[in-house]
Amino acid sequence: MDLINVVDALCNIKRIGWLQRGVEAAETVCQHAFLAALLAGEIAAELRSRGEDVDVAEAIAVAAIHDLAEAELGHPGNGVRAVVDWESLELDAMRRLYPHLYELFQSYRKADGKLGLLVSFADKLATLIRACRYAERGYDTRDLIETFVKKLSGYPPPYPDLLKAYLARYCRGALSSQARAV
Repeated sequence: MDLINVVDALCNIKRIGWLQRGVEAAETVCQHAFLAALLAGEIAAELRSRGEDVDVAEAIAVAAIHDLAEAELGHPGNGVRAVVDWESLELDAMRRLYPHLYELFQSYRKADGKLGLLVSFADKLATLIRACRYAERGYDTRDLIETFVKKLSGYPPPYPDLLKAYLARYCRGALSSQARAV
């Protein structure tokens, strides 16, 4: 696949979960990957400042490509992902289309090692932050916010502390409106 076509595809594929919730200007796969990459870089820099051996550029690179297979596969909803072996489809697509990026992608997909765990966290955090933003705009994303807070809280230290900081920074309005709605 030609790289410009890949970028064009990813920047035009809307994330299905947002469309299913009625979000009119739903985030694209490209927007999600960019946010995940920026978060991965920021988190990697923070971990590095705490003495962790983390490569900031590599974290950004892996997050930037984590949804690359969706240029060919599309972005199906969780219903589809539950009945097909989505992980194998992504791994096969990456191996075939981007063999030079396969190892990087696999570290993310398997949440292997420090790098894979960091990018997995950044990916889910990007979805959580977007859910908070959509909640602040009046869309019902409470279930996603709850699900992702729970998932991200289960990561090993120092990730739960990082999550608290990101929730305070990006989700305060959504969390307070969520409390009012309950």
